[in-house]
Amino acid sequence: MSTEGKCAVCLVEAAQQCAGCKAVFYCGREHQKQHWGRHRFECRPIKVAEDPVQGRYLVATKNISQGDLIFTDSPLLIGPKMVSSPICLGCHQPASVDCPCPGCGWPLCGPECANAPQHQAECKLMKDKGFRADIKDGSKPLSEYACIVPLRYSLLPEEKIKKVKSLQSHLETRRVTPLYTVLRNNVVGFLAMRLQVEVTEDDILGVCGVMDTNAYEIRRNGGVKLRGLYPLASLMNHDCVPNTRHVFDRDDKMLVFATVDISKGSPVTSTYTHALWSTHQRRAHLRATKCFECRCVRCSDPAELGTYLGAILCSKCAGKGKVLSTAPLDDAAPWQCNNCQAQMTAKQIVWGNQALQKELEQVDKNGPQQLEAFLERYKAILHPTNGHALQAKLALTQIYGNVPGFLLKDLNDDQVERKLSLTHDLLDAVSVLEPGSSRTRAQLQLELQAAMVLQAKLDMESERITRERAEEILGDAVELLKEASEVLKTEPDMEGKLQEKLMILMQQLELDETANERNADSAVDEELALEDMIENLQTEPLIVKPRKPMRRNM
Repeated sequence: MSTEGKCAVCLVEAAQQCAGCKAVFYCGREHQKQHWGRHRFECRPIKVAEDPVQGRYLVATKNISQGDLIFTDSPLLIGPKMVSSPICLGCHQPASVDCPCPGCGWPLCGPECANAPQHQAECKLMKDKGFRADIKDGSKPLSEYACIVPLRYSLLPEEKIKKVKSLQSHLETRRVTPLYTVLRNNVVGFLAMRLQVEVTEDDILGVCGVMDTNAYEIRRNGGVKLRGLYPLASLMNHDCVPNTRHVFDRDDKMLVFATVDISKGSPVTSTYTHALWSTHQRRAHLRATKCFECRCVRCSDPAELGTYLGAILCSKCAGKGKVLSTAPLDDAAPWQCNNCQAQMTAKQIVWGNQALQKELEQVDKNGPQQLEAFLERYKAILHPTNGHALQAKLALTQIYGNVPGFLLKDLNDDQVERKLSLTHDLLDAVSVLEPGSSRTRAQLQLELQAAMVLQAKLDMESERITRERAEEILGDAVELLKEASEVLKTEPDMEGKLQEKLMILMQQLELDETANERNADSAVDEELALEDMIENLQTEPLIVKPRKPMRRNM
């Protein structure tokens, strides 16, 4: 991109660029301010498009590079999920039932949050109407929180209410569901009758529908889960292979980053489902929760972009072929082996998948034994990148090296090799299904580098590799850690974990006490780079600068 151009106002040669889009030049600050009234509508790298099929959606107005911050968004409406553990309505941190708000009785984290700005209006309304929450048991999720977001909606200024109403709710589809029958009986009754809020049934059920269709889940430390309605982010189309990821800062602002290069005119997409679910699982989930039928490239491909994630091994030809849907967008279509052409009904596949998913969810994940047994038990059915197998492998990568009894220092050679193998299997699939600088891929890179460092140390101590080869592996691990850090340093909850990983790797870089036996220049370069990374993480825990292109394709 050129670093010089003509001033957008007076057309003289200029070198000062707009910091937002870097596409417009100015001769000075005054002309930039003068031009902003017009340029602000063109500056963002996205715009809202509309068509009869997709409705309103976001597209790129220019080429966007992987790692770029595309936009930020603040919530129109935010609050607890419909069923929630006790949450402080003042600050959204974990609350104690032993610290009720003196005004309305809802649990708080401390007495100071009784006067928190976001709690003032709702607290006053409940107090004025003589309502006081009576929550005694904080050990289980509570359905009482279902009324909070609709109540906050009713207290919004009129212009914000109009923005909420402009978003899709699918209310006519949702109205007849069991959940909305419960909401009609409980939430509508509570707000309209008990609190005498001047809203209609359609207003209350409508905002519930808008939240169910468009809200994003916000996870906080302490197990807190919130839902936030972000007006711009809600316009991102869904895709089962998205081109963005999003994070939330400590003020609940959403930051949306490009995970891959996005060309001008392309949709800017997010995902509302799980990458390691099969096409049938994803489409059923989207149908039930978002009220639409996904027809993206991945859903339309029986092989799921070459991962065969929903396929099983064929029992008729002893696993030589994979059984795939003949028409993945048709839930009733038969499934057929791509080797021997043997067929199964869709119902057989669905029943089998449901049984496997239920068994996997019930497996003890405090240790690897039951997960390893699950993979062994079904190895004749589940190929290495089947979705159930990948979910089990993901759980295992989080156990090996991370839970008591299986920390890195506790692992033997076979367990380290197993962690490496599992992580490579997952990265092969995730690099297709969540490519680029996705959170899942970065977390797997973090696990991979830890296993690489440990294996290099064990192999060198056992004289299976030379010191020079060990140092090559450590250099690769450093590069993986740098790449993962570029992604994960934007995640507030990863700050401490990244610093810990960096410190561990710095310690491992010295393979024994005789550091001067190493190549001194290489050692100094590696350690200085890691020290810089640690310093950056300590001083800039949330970095939103565009990242450089990825150096490796791991």
